[in-house]
Amino acid sequence: MSETSPPTRVSFLGASTQVPFPIHHSLFTTFTVLLLATAANAQDAGKQPDGEWRVHHRDYAGTHYSPLSQIDKSTVSKLGVAWRWSPDSAERPPDVRNISTPLMVKGTLYFTSGINRSVLAVDAGTGAVKWTWVWDDGARTRVAPRRGSGRGISYWVQGTDERIFVVTPGFRLVALDARTGKPVPAFGTDGVVDLKTHLGVPLNVDSAAIGSSSPPLVWGNTVVMGPALEVGLQPRSRTNVPGRILAVDARTGAFKWRFNTIPVKGEQGNETWEDRSWTYTGNAGAWAPLSLDARRGWVYLPVEAATGDYYGGHRHGNNLYSTSIVALDIRTGKRVWHYQVIHHDIWDFDNPAAPILADVTIAGRRREVLVQLTKQSFAYVLDRGTGRPIWPIVERAVPPSDVPGERASPTQPIPTRPAPYDRQGFSTDDLIDFTPALKARALQVITPYRLGPLFTPASLADAPDGTRGTLSMPGSVGGANWEAGALDPETGMLYVGSFTNPAVLAMTNDPKRSDMNYILAGGGGAPQVDGLPLVKPPWSRITAIDLRTGEHAWMQAAAETPDAVKNHPLLAGVTLPRTGGFTRPVILVTKTLLFTGEGSGGAPILRALDKRTGEVVWSMPMRGAVTAQPMTYLHNGKQYLAVWTGTARGRPPTELTVLSIP
Repeated sequence: MSETSPPTRVSFLGASTQVPFPIHHSLFTTFTVLLLATAANAQDAGKQPDGEWRVHHRDYAGTHYSPLSQIDKSTVSKLGVAWRWSPDSAERPPDVRNISTPLMVKGTLYFTSGINRSVLAVDAGTGAVKWTWVWDDGARTRVAPRRGSGRGISYWVQGTDERIFVVTPGFRLVALDARTGKPVPAFGTDGVVDLKTHLGVPLNVDSAAIGSSSPPLVWGNTVVMGPALEVGLQPRSRTNVPGRILAVDARTGAFKWRFNTIPVKGEQGNETWEDRSWTYTGNAGAWAPLSLDARRGWVYLPVEAATGDYYGGHRHGNNLYSTSIVALDIRTGKRVWHYQVIHHDIWDFDNPAAPILADVTIAGRRREVLVQLTKQSFAYVLDRGTGRPIWPIVERAVPPSDVPGERASPTQPIPTRPAPYDRQGFSTDDLIDFTPALKARALQVITPYRLGPLFTPASLADAPDGTRGTLSMPGSVGGANWEAGALDPETGMLYVGSFTNPAVLAMTNDPKRSDMNYILAGGGGAPQVDGLPLVKPPWSRITAIDLRTGEHAWMQAAAETPDAVKNHPLLAGVTLPRTGGFTRPVILVTKTLLFTGEGSGGAPILRALDKRTGEVVWSMPMRGAVTAQPMTYLHNGKQYLAVWTGTARGRPPTELTVLSIP
């Protein structure tokens, strides 16, 4: 099978031309595997001037930290808008919620925009567009599981050769000349590598629903991609595309290696997939950003759950390496170690964030640690050289499942330190209780549902005991997610944003929709109490965790009380605390401050917090909610702060707002 890819369009400094790049791929094309050149052959993008931002989280360690200090408590109040960029000038249709983090290299800001993931280069001081690259994935667009801007792009340099790498929604890796925006002819076929052809499984490249939502990780001469697949609330089939990790040569695009997150026969971990379920089960990709220990040359994968998210009756066993942290040697793709944070995941508790790497002194000993933030509100802290827990993680008994065919794991690994950074499990003590009447109403609302501790499985929507599902907390969009964490490497303080979001896990059999025995009956949303949240606040929070001790330093609600709550008629005359919002906060930490927004759907405001206490020291109204993690850079001696804003409905439209001190 072969295909011809659609054309690209490049506009450069105002000139726009249609440039056809016909690309022909054979599904089973193979490349000679090349030995990795030493890291010296390609400059490490992580080694950069303090004022630049060359890697997604600014460094391979995933810290989302900048050492810049011009903007501090004494100057932050002087911040004003330096320039704005709007997608009006980019390819239509625009993305209404941009979640990308720009890069800044040598005075140029690079970022993605739009449903089809265009790439732009603009002047870091003025926002003037230098070039725009526009792509159309053709037939693949309709099945792409992750359309939109994605979380960003990657930068690579070797001598005078500078490239921007982007993975399109249709799962093509494109290398662009960083100066012109034109595809690099020497890379792949006219600048493009079709990643679907390297998955090692027979599939239709136009209809296979696999893509990417995070930037590739580029180190030395290797580009590593973690795939994203369809959300598994109601999978159409138990058979799905496996989320294998791929690596290609950064210079040529030649295939280097593939890691099977669902091990095939003969590979370690295959025995954890009973009844040959490894032959058809999919997902288990790594849709969150990846991290890397540059000294070791190890890449760390935050692997997601397997098909389907809430029912594992077709994949009995612990299901390695789903919902695991996996360390690979980037030179070979060989597994170094793994740690499974959930056995046989049936809660959609994907590892949602890049592992954060830190060097801290614990009990008088210098330790190299890895921290995995999770939806279930645990921070798993491991030795990144061995994968062993820094503090004990104990296998504890969890509730069984009574959904027919399901065999839930009898135990799950529970960290003893740090303490959870958000609420876990659901009991009547969690219910909203601003007034006795509200608490009584909440008790009525939950009558049809089962309650239980963390890792209580889903139950039937029409269970024999008369219940209609299980109330679970956090749900799959609660806890921490891709935008949640930032680390101050100078102090060892980890800052975590989280969302207290319950969900209803109710399973149903629906042969018309799926060949799985059971799928989620609805969207999973929890009921409300007369328009108010079911649970008491705070609903969003930021927690500071001292990695030197594993103790919480402080916790603050991440937002003011929403107007819909303050103005609710049932709360007239009630004095309310600062509750936080109904969203996941986004975070950037600098040498001096902690910057945060309320996330998609939140109030249109940007705040700066005191890192030591969490107290708000400054705030600024924005045109829309802050939808992605802010970043900062230095240009011509001035520090800038870049923030994406927007709303779910596109009014006001998404835009990039860049602030500075006049």
